[in-house]
Amino acid sequence: MRFKTLILFFVILLRGVAMQAEETKTISLSGVVSDAQSAEALGFATVQLVSASGTVYGTITDVSGSFRFSGLPAGKYQLIASYLGYEKQELAVVLPVRKRMQVLLRATSTSLNEVVVTASESRGVTSSSRIDKKAMEHLQPTSFTDLLELLPGGKSADPQMGTPNLISLREAGATGEDISSLGVAFSVDGAPVSTDGNMQYIPGSSSSDKTFVSRGLDMRTLSTDNIESVEVIRGIPSVEYGNLTNGLVKINRKKTQTPLEARFKADQYSKLFSVGKGMEFLSGRYVLNTDLSYLDSKVDPRDNFENYKRITASARLNSVGESKNIRYEWAANLDYSGSFDDQKSDPDISLTDDYYKSSYDKLGVGAWLSLKFLKGRFFRTVDARATLSQEFSRLKETKTVSLDRPMAVPSSLVQGESDGEFLPYTYVANMLVDGKPMNANAKLSTTGGFNWLGVAHTLKGGAEWSYNKNFGDGRVYDITRPLNKATTTRPRSYRDIPATGELSFFAEEAMTFALGHHSFDVVAGVRTLSLMNLNRAYSMHGKVYADPRFNVKWTLPEWPGGWKFDLSAGLGWHSKSPTVAQLYPDVIYQDIVQLNYYHNNPEYRRINMMTYTWDNTNYELEPARNRKWEVRLGGSFKGHSFSVTYFNESMNNAFRDQSYYKLMPYKSYDITSIDGSTLTGPPDLQQMTYSNDTLIDTYSMTGNGSRIRKQGIEYQISFKRIESLKTKVTLNGAWMRTVYSNSQPFYKSSSILLNGQQLEYVGLYDWQDGSEKQKFNTNVLLDTYIPKLGLIFSTKAECTWFTNNRPLWNDGTPVSYVDKTGTVRPFTEADKTDTQLQHLVKTYSSTYFDRTTVPFALDINFKATKEFGKNVQLALFVNRILTVYPDYRLNNAVIKRQASPYFGMEMNIKL
Repeated sequence: MRFKTLILFFVILLRGVAMQAEETKTISLSGVVSDAQSAEALGFATVQLVSASGTVYGTITDVSGSFRFSGLPAGKYQLIASYLGYEKQELAVVLPVRKRMQVLLRATSTSLNEVVVTASESRGVTSSSRIDKKAMEHLQPTSFTDLLELLPGGKSADPQMGTPNLISLREAGATGEDISSLGVAFSVDGAPVSTDGNMQYIPGSSSSDKTFVSRGLDMRTLSTDNIESVEVIRGIPSVEYGNLTNGLVKINRKKTQTPLEARFKADQYSKLFSVGKGMEFLSGRYVLNTDLSYLDSKVDPRDNFENYKRITASARLNSVGESKNIRYEWAANLDYSGSFDDQKSDPDISLTDDYYKSSYDKLGVGAWLSLKFLKGRFFRTVDARATLSQEFSRLKETKTVSLDRPMAVPSSLVQGESDGEFLPYTYVANMLVDGKPMNANAKLSTTGGFNWLGVAHTLKGGAEWSYNKNFGDGRVYDITRPLNKATTTRPRSYRDIPATGELSFFAEEAMTFALGHHSFDVVAGVRTLSLMNLNRAYSMHGKVYADPRFNVKWTLPEWPGGWKFDLSAGLGWHSKSPTVAQLYPDVIYQDIVQLNYYHNNPEYRRINMMTYTWDNTNYELEPARNRKWEVRLGGSFKGHSFSVTYFNESMNNAFRDQSYYKLMPYKSYDITSIDGSTLTGPPDLQQMTYSNDTLIDTYSMTGNGSRIRKQGIEYQISFKRIESLKTKVTLNGAWMRTVYSNSQPFYKSSSILLNGQQLEYVGLYDWQDGSEKQKFNTNVLLDTYIPKLGLIFSTKAECTWFTNNRPLWNDGTPVSYVDKTGTVRPFTEADKTDTQLQHLVKTYSSTYFDRTTVPFALDINFKATKEFGKNVQLALFVNRILTVYPDYRLNNAVIKRQASPYFGMEMNIKL
């Protein structure tokens, strides 16, 4: 009896456990929140479950838009999903539920069939702009550069395909600060695009404006034809993204089934052709996207001797599947991009045959795997990504060099005295720069989540590793025929330069909770950066740099009448490590001529030099670091929306070329001690008199010597489409103020020659050498969409209210000076009248420090797109179809302005 009772007890117990396990197994709910129009996952969306009894369960979606509830009692629920800028979605749910839910949210400013032809402002916790495929199609871009006009403060500009196209965010004007573009990170399908291994430049070349070493990504190389959407984060990005200071550009390429699409574009400068298709396999589980694009651009339509060509190709395979407990997605890609930048002289107008050509070929492969745990209580996702890219770049320049006096061949490779040889008065120099930079990147991240005390927590953590190595032959040329007759460098092999590596760890927590009818989103995290494979001589060796970042969003309850408001704020630090060229600069060679005796008889000629050589590496170099904060107010009302953002950024150690002085003693032989009538060969130095002298000069090395201050207000207002006119009005713009200056004292020598001799002193200056720039603009876009006619046209008024520039004041006086003996002395008032020292004082005109203001200017641009059936689309654009440029006065002169229209057209075919 006891045995039967025991068996019955265990049967009941096991059944209870089984029922509990079954309940735990089935009473759960998971799903994905996505944009109803673009199908893009909405990370950090708020999801609530309200039971019939009024109990509220809350969570937020992770970065991939996924959410999960577990341990819920069976019954009826109301699921409420909300996201800033989207209409709230309410769905009835009856538990238990075994399938994953797909929750689609519709933007408040659009309907499902509306076309958005401009950038949409951020609906998340930080300021960013999103540009989708339709906006790009209507814009008709030649390269990624054209998309920047859609950002607040942006303005349309004609293509400049003869020079690198470099990005700058939140800056009031053009600047020579390399960090402006180097500090903006680019990510393509989640993988970073690195240019840190690029060393393609020719020292002292007249074509230096065509290079972008240590300046970031050349946007000419990016085609827009395979892009699905772009997000430009101007604020504080997630700690998942690093090695940046000024912002992040996230590019998402097409990965869905698409018809065969072909695009043909022609304008005043270029011709472009592209074709692409997305194919599904095995009931949609596999999707293969392929595309090809070709661009041929003339830098000047009137000049056939300078052009730029680009070709890109890509194949991307994606697969999605789901088992009982895991949903997986993996992708693999193979990419090629190449460009050719040619410039040569016109034989009809030039006696020389100078030539410049830069070619760029890049192959890239990548793989990505994402696992989503459908029934995990804590762990939500695991993502692993790896990419490898190899460039093959060649830069060739041929130049005819003419001399006006006898000069020596700068060819010595060691320090010391040596005889040289004379350069011909005219010769042809050839230079080849062969670069093969390779970049590898691997990243592993995971997310988890839980609910505690009414707060939904989502945790993210991971690690990222990157590697840069240049395997190129470097600068290859005949050392006896240099491209620059006064060069301070020598041939150099890039493969001898050590590889660089970076290792980062990141951790972040996102919390969402409600206090009454108010809801809050808080995201806080930290990212670390350490540089690997560095010599112990570098101050960065063994150091770990931490970047904390914080964002918060407060969503207020809906006001009477339908008004909705939210207030966001963010604070974060961002670091950018030095590039290979900055870490391992060229060794400097300085050749000082001690004797230059040129005789009519070549057998009697002699040139003697003292060569100095030194390592120009700055071992105290540190990563550039930017602190930024912002406050944003957003709102919406019955289909209208707006956002206003104030930002402030401060960087004290941006990269710049810092100057220092060098003392180089040498002998100055007296040519008058040579008796030319008795020579039977070159002069004998032992028989000549000489005097000892010292060359004091300034040089530069990469340092952390720039200070940059940014502040401004960005705004965007999007009105609901006027149905009777089929027209939507969008207004955006920005006021920006940027101050550039040096953050450390600098040495400077004078270019004045006294009695044909260089000054014997170098000054040390400790004042701000820089400028303040401001601009204020407003863009008003009216776009009309008539679906029945298949017609989209837009008119954009670009109003630049003013731009101004003001040099930072200084008195031009050095704080001290150095003489040829290396003695440092303070600069006194009496020195201002010294014969030599007075030339160390920099003088300015009476109006030099005045603010220069360019007043109001208005450009009217027009774009139109016409659909012919479902397969053909014809578009045209005219920028500056109408302009208003009032005359203005500058320094008692009347400035007249004018501009020419820029126009083009394209055709898109879908089969």
